[in-house]
Amino acid sequence: MRDTKKQRRELEKQLTEASSYKHWLATATNLDELEGTLAWREEDGCELLHEALIRDHITAMKRCRDKGDTRALTRVLQESLYRHLGEIGNPDLYAIAWSGTKVLVSEFLDEVERSMNFLCDNPMPGVSDQQKLRLFRDAERVYGRPALMLSGGAAFGIYHIGVTRALWQEGLLPDVIAGSSMGAIVAGAICTRNNRELERFFNEPGEIHLDAFRWLEPKRIWRKRHAMDQFQLLHHIRTNIGRTSFQEAAERSGRTLNISVSPTRTRQKPRLLNNLASPEVLVDSAILASCAVPGIYPPVTLQARDKDRGDNGGKPYMPTERWIDGSVHGDLPLMRMARLHNVNRTIVSQANPHVLPFISHHHQRGPGASAKQAAASLMHAQVATTLQLTRNSWSSTVLRPLLEQAHAMATQTYLGHINIQFPFKPLLYRKILSNPNKEDLEMFIRLGEQATWPRMAMIRDQTRISRTFSDCITRLEKACAANDNAAE
Repeated sequence: MRDTKKQRRELEKQLTEASSYKHWLATATNLDELEGTLAWREEDGCELLHEALIRDHITAMKRCRDKGDTRALTRVLQESLYRHLGEIGNPDLYAIAWSGTKVLVSEFLDEVERSMNFLCDNPMPGVSDQQKLRLFRDAERVYGRPALMLSGGAAFGIYHIGVTRALWQEGLLPDVIAGSSMGAIVAGAICTRNNRELERFFNEPGEIHLDAFRWLEPKRIWRKRHAMDQFQLLHHIRTNIGRTSFQEAAERSGRTLNISVSPTRTRQKPRLLNNLASPEVLVDSAILASCAVPGIYPPVTLQARDKDRGDNGGKPYMPTERWIDGSVHGDLPLMRMARLHNVNRTIVSQANPHVLPFISHHHQRGPGASAKQAAASLMHAQVATTLQLTRNSWSSTVLRPLLEQAHAMATQTYLGHINIQFPFKPLLYRKILSNPNKEDLEMFIRLGEQATWPRMAMIRDQTRISRTFSDCITRLEKACAANDNAAE
């Protein structure tokens, strides 16, 4: 027993010191074997899954493929996907073993992927490639796709680079990415680069411009009513991202960038800026607005591409409105993302300093974790109720806008379907509003990678069907284009 505890401590230490996902996964597998959870992954019987029915569907899909019966395969595939979608998406399946969940889940997803590829690559009686393409597009629209959402967090938000790099290295970085505040800077850096440029960004992070924060002199702080130099932040944004519109960014990267901004007027609504809703808005101005924390930076008037100018300049967009930090009203714009982009699975990278103490135990299980979750929920509810009563009582005072913002921050949702959170380390809070040095940059990136690796199996499984849809549609589009060229 003593040797087992010693081995467990050593393996857990190796997990925290892992330098790559490959190293982390090998160590996690050894830890699962030591704790007996590796056997749980492989053994039959699990109350979280309808095992017999899943195996029946796997067998049925194999039988249809062997016979080449594409119509029957389509029917079985549709039933299987929607019957078991809730089961395989259950987060409790990934809370037992370090290295992944039941092997049965992988077997089911393997067969679904093989069946989808079979339908994509083989003729269907009476169905042309164009018709098949429409069928796959319609099915993808019904099924949905994943999105990555990067929270605010000031300097803590640098850890988003580690999160996105870990996903990118495993081919799991979603094409739809949203960001608020510091998360908007990282999202903008990713979604304004093509694949070759993105590879350099992740492989050579030492080239990133780091000087975003510059404190104003006390006299200027008193006069301007904000504490930091906005021009320095804008220089930081433009050095790392350039000056491009949302439409130009989408065309260059093939990804969809979404940036949250909050209104200064109580009757105005928060906005989610992207190439669909605001194609001509300049990304740098959107990011600047999303970083405008009240009291730290002044509100921002958005800028749009001015096509009449030849100097890459801009013109005011909605000139009568000014915007502030997206985290105030919509750190994670879940509903707007779902409506605009048909998102069915949200991966949230959360680094907001005021949120971390309430969610640091969110992924834990057991009586202790349940007690922490209950205490945090009660405290959160108390804060929200107090702010609600206070803003109603002080509705006619100059403090009303501040109370509205505080209430919005206290009552919004900060978690998604899959959550990757910055580790709660109180000693790091002294770095929140300071520029990182090279060592800090490496430290934040490594924290992001290490926070992502335990979620990797869950992310891979729960986005696999969406990724297969995307691959199939790409192949069908190429086949249709080739047919059109041949016809000419």
